[in-house]
Amino acid sequence: MRFPGGGLWRDTDFLKLWAGETVSDFGDQITLLALPLTAIITLHATATEMGFLLAAATAPTFLFSLVAGVWVDRLPRRALLIAADVGRAALLATIPVAFVLGKLSMAQLYAVGFAVGTLSVVFIVAYQAYLPSLVGRAHLVEANGKMNASSSVAQFAGPGVAGFLVQVFTAPMPVVLDALSFLASLTGIGLIRRHETRAQARRRDMRAEIAEGLRTLLGHPVLRTLVLCGAVLIFLLSAQVAIWVLYLTRDVGLEPALIGFLFAAFSVGTLLGALVAAEASRRLGIGPSFIWAAAIVAAGLLARALATGSREVTYVTIVIAMFAAGIGASLFNVNGPSLRQALTPTELLGRVNASYRFLVWGTQPIGALLGGALAEAVGLRSALIVTGVAMLVVPVIALASPLRRMREVIAVEQPQSQPEPNAAPLASS
Repeated sequence: MRFPGGGLWRDTDFLKLWAGETVSDFGDQITLLALPLTAIITLHATATEMGFLLAAATAPTFLFSLVAGVWVDRLPRRALLIAADVGRAALLATIPVAFVLGKLSMAQLYAVGFAVGTLSVVFIVAYQAYLPSLVGRAHLVEANGKMNASSSVAQFAGPGVAGFLVQVFTAPMPVVLDALSFLASLTGIGLIRRHETRAQARRRDMRAEIAEGLRTLLGHPVLRTLVLCGAVLIFLLSAQVAIWVLYLTRDVGLEPALIGFLFAAFSVGTLLGALVAAEASRRLGIGPSFIWAAAIVAAGLLARALATGSREVTYVTIVIAMFAAGIGASLFNVNGPSLRQALTPTELLGRVNASYRFLVWGTQPIGALLGGALAEAVGLRSALIVTGVAMLVVPVIALASPLRRMREVIAVEQPQSQPEPNAAPLASS
């Protein structure tokens, strides 16, 4: 039930979704650190194997996003969210079980990563298409800001807790908490009472429906710019992510708990970014705010790779760089999806979001393999520097686009037969 006044703070259905996802985000952040540490500490993975691990987890984005988008536009989105949570909980639970039985292997980590990644594709595409019908397009910046803020809190606490738990209970065991967190997510989604309002998609040949989503995304100059910026950033970031924990453990010589605090520093930055995202969009304009976000992310990720000196100086420099990158990442992740959701008709949201994930996040496995191969060839730190320098092209692309002049965005008109709650134009205010 939505009450007048108070924005989304008094929207009980949104609060259910928000609470469930906050718990799930906390679990995800534990696994984000615990899984690579499992491969490194327990299974003694090489840089190449770390690249393959990230590639296996991210390949489903490239393989299944477009098909997932069609099904999200055809089927009830809330039901898909619940099914994805159940499946991910069951799959992650197999990792600590296999460890206890002495059967854990890199092959299992690859398989679970691939399967969980597949269900995550369905969840994310369905979630991004479901949110506008839940809160109304006028509240998208507020909703995305709140979700990113709570995600940042989870990111702050999760890695630190994960680092501590890995040292106490060995690497695979904290994954249990992530499995349980998905149960909290599906509980919150299952308690939502608001009817899902969306235009009924006309079923046609799947290839035609996929093509319509791609045309809508790439045919709009603003959305096309978001795709290009996102694809370059995610490709290069994936190359870094594949070897980042390995670099911190082997080259810098950090213990799991200290690595966890580094992730926490990034999360504090994302929390700050989420809290100021709406105000930054109002003061700077949503387009310039996005451009500044891209610049801050690129600069922060390059700075962490350039950090040098004693172990202590390197650590402090990386903390500051990750904090700054977190601020930029949060602004990037609030403004980008808000623009995409507001500029896309309801009946195309699933396919447009899926097309975006295919073109942007589909670069992850290639980037991960590049990171592993580059690290083997030139060393871990050199690979991080090369990819960090390349990231500087992202704000240049954004600056040369229509985003530079975009102060606000007016949401697309929705069909009269499908009224949407609070469907006022989304603006920078």
